[in-house]
Amino acid sequence: MLFSREPQQTTRTWFLVGLSVLLMVMDYHYHQLNRVRDYLSLAIYPIQWMVNAPLKLAETTERYTQSNHQLIEDNERLLQENLLQNASMLRFKAVEAENARLRALLKSSPRMGETLIAAEIIRVSSDPFMHRVLLDKGAKHGVSLGQTVVDGSGIVGEVIEVNPLMSRIILLTDPNYGISVENNRNGVRGIAAGTGALTTLELQHVPNTVDLKIGDTLVTSGLDGRYLSGYPVGVVSQIQQDSGESFARVQVTPSAHLDRTRHVLLIQRAKEDK
Repeated sequence: MLFSREPQQTTRTWFLVGLSVLLMVMDYHYHQLNRVRDYLSLAIYPIQWMVNAPLKLAETTERYTQSNHQLIEDNERLLQENLLQNASMLRFKAVEAENARLRALLKSSPRMGETLIAAEIIRVSSDPFMHRVLLDKGAKHGVSLGQTVVDGSGIVGEVIEVNPLMSRIILLTDPNYGISVENNRNGVRGIAAGTGALTTLELQHVPNTVDLKIGDTLVTSGLDGRYLSGYPVGVVSQIQQDSGESFARVQVTPSAHLDRTRHVLLIQRAKEDK
């Protein structure tokens, strides 16, 4: 049986080979199989599409996942950059404000025979009834007891304690502190005392008949022996006169920015002026 089938298989094989060669020659020279090829491609296209669909879906899913991850990373990076830029802008604004305060201090040029020492407030007393602050300058920098302290707008206070590297000052608004002042408009004198509020001073024992007006500027009189005359102390902000009282209640808004100042100047008077 095996040998009887070999001639038939050989004949079939040669027939198929010859047919293949004939088809290739016809396709090469006469292009007779183009239409058949087109029909076959249309017939197998759905099969190809179904075979390729999982691969396309996997590629699309991978691209989407990568794009999603990339968008998340880019978003996080942009958020971090935005935070850094905002922080830089805040720091820039702080530096700009500090420069403005320093420029204001530079306008407080020393008078004849005076020496100015620039200092920075490094600590504020936590006791609401004691308005004291600590400066980063001390005896080694030329600071001494009783020195006048000002900012770019007016009197801040007085040095009450000196250490080698630091010093402590009492603010005008301390409830136990007072300063001799005079009205810059007419020379009327008085004592401005602290009230415990950083934005308010009060004139002591002011007669109801005194010539004071809201908006009057009060300056140091120099009569208390502690301050030189002419430095701004505050502006009259409120006058309350009761007909049944002998004294008026006069409130003064400090010229210095006691609630937010950071840099100050210490004034050292000439020896002959002390």
